[in-house]
Amino acid sequence: MTIQSTVLIGNGVNRIIKDNPDERQISWKSCLEQMAAAAQHKVRDIDQKPLTLVFDELLLKNQNLSRNDLQYIAMGKTFTNGELDLNHALSCHSKNILTTNFCAPFAMYGCGFSPDHLDFAISTPLFPNITENTFSIFRGRKMRNKTYWNINGSSPTSTSITLGLRQYARYQNHISNYLFSTISYSKVKGLYSPLYRPIPDFEFEKSGDPYSWVDLFLRDHIHMVGLGMDYSESILWWLMTEKFWMQRKYPKYIGGLTYHHVEVEKPSTHERVKLNMLEDLGAKVNVVKAKDYKSGHLKIADAIKPGIVKLLKAKDYKGMYKLSLK
Repeated sequence: MTIQSTVLIGNGVNRIIKDNPDERQISWKSCLEQMAAAAQHKVRDIDQKPLTLVFDELLLKNQNLSRNDLQYIAMGKTFTNGELDLNHALSCHSKNILTTNFCAPFAMYGCGFSPDHLDFAISTPLFPNITENTFSIFRGRKMRNKTYWNINGSSPTSTSITLGLRQYARYQNHISNYLFSTISYSKVKGLYSPLYRPIPDFEFEKSGDPYSWVDLFLRDHIHMVGLGMDYSESILWWLMTEKFWMQRKYPKYIGGLTYHHVEVEKPSTHERVKLNMLEDLGAKVNVVKAKDYKSGHLKIADAIKPGIVKLLKAKDYKGMYKLSLK
């Protein structure tokens, strides 16, 4: 079988977004500050701390604040629209799109529509019998011939949005059970990864049985775009090492991982060490130097799928869709 490519899009592509409250769109720093205001607690170094620890700090400092209160802030306030050109170009990379973005835009682009004519309602759950209110292993939605996976939760289900360290720890344990044991839901019992069976099924889409974004991440060649890969991304660091162990065992069936990094300013020592660590674990690092984040990410889009930017400039959205399926 031919190893497929799949793109994983992080919230880092929204670094160019400015606060625009009238459009219900604010920066991530402003979102954190709104969470802190709701908790009536001043967080030191709020834009420097890992998100997971800021979230848990707020809950610990205000016993009257619920997790759902903060999840609703994140759900309704951040990246509602995003940067249209980037969303559209990056969503045209592959048949499966994985994203840590909570909101709908990434799940609507790249389907041959103009950005002005998008409707999340026309997408359908990939596995309608699996209802996840807390975790997001099977949170894939089908639109035409493409599937979009909100791997850290999605805005229609606010309780699924993964923000705190305790949530990430429970989520990682749930994924571990899926890989090495079984997990069950109200209507579907005994689910486990097709890749961890005595005889692995590398073409799991053809069987008709449920599979997850985790299986796609482990099997396909992954292009990471817009992910800081800091302390908060503990699940992805773990799955990346698991992926390379599998690649050593099944080199013909398991793809690699390319980490795409936009360099606008001179990298800090911390940034260089992170990139080195990714390479040392087996990832290919693609550093793109650019004057700003938008132009850098468009260069990445064209590197993954040559011709995407030309079609974008021509507003040939149907052409972008056709190219994305190849």
